[in-house]
Amino acid sequence: MKKVALVISIFTMVILFCIPKEQSEIEKLSVTKSGESVISKHLKPNEKTSIETGLGDGSFTTPEEYLLEAKEIRRCNKIPNTEDELDVWLTNANEVGEPDEYIEDVLYRFERCSQLNFISDDFVELLIKAIKLGSDNAVSELWAISDKEYFHSKGLVELSREDTIEQRIKFNKLKYQLSESIALTGGEQAILRLVIGYQNYDPESGNPNYLKAIAYADFGMKIIEDNDIYLKLDFIKQRVSHNMEYQGLQQAQALTESLLIKFGENGN
Repeated sequence: MKKVALVISIFTMVILFCIPKEQSEIEKLSVTKSGESVISKHLKPNEKTSIETGLGDGSFTTPEEYLLEAKEIRRCNKIPNTEDELDVWLTNANEVGEPDEYIEDVLYRFERCSQLNFISDDFVELLIKAIKLGSDNAVSELWAISDKEYFHSKGLVELSREDTIEQRIKFNKLKYQLSESIALTGGEQAILRLVIGYQNYDPESGNPNYLKAIAYADFGMKIIEDNDIYLKLDFIKQRVSHNMEYQGLQQAQALTESLLIKFGENGN
């Protein structure tokens, strides 16, 4: 009996010794998972996206993927590309008194861009691919690109005056052609960009084309669903039509009817 009691006593002591140790290990595991959760919670959204999406893998198939890549490249082109360039930029930024928020944003984007592996430096070409796949948002992004950005994206440097003008005309024609193709599928941004654009410039003539501006505005008002864009188109149409002669308005109406027919032929 004494032996049995001794065994029971030893067994009890072993159990009492092991339980706290197991609890301690469980608590450590719990703390570790909790810490990982906190870190994940405070990661910036773009940091997570860069890990999850794997930008630059060269396997893009949707217009959204091409558009996202193009936007990332465009953003990265607007900040220093190397550590030396960043040091120079920081020195200048401090000298002119740039806001701390702006400096921090550039530093964040520099760190992010240095981790991305893009499939191409030509973000204009990626936008074109997105538009050809039907992206209305890519049209809006294309119109926001300056001539300088276009030349840089295409590697067009040290051009003569004549070549610069030629390339600028080519870029403008490209914007209108791509926008018209998307507009005829119901692209609301494309329609708005064309209406605004034709008030200032028609690549076919080099002059404003109010007739086309009215025609595309009227076309858009008949098919779009976005109320804000509808109101903008209506405002432009009323303002431009006020200075148009009757014959011009008739021609604009005929062009609108032609656009509606093409829109229907596209299966809409």
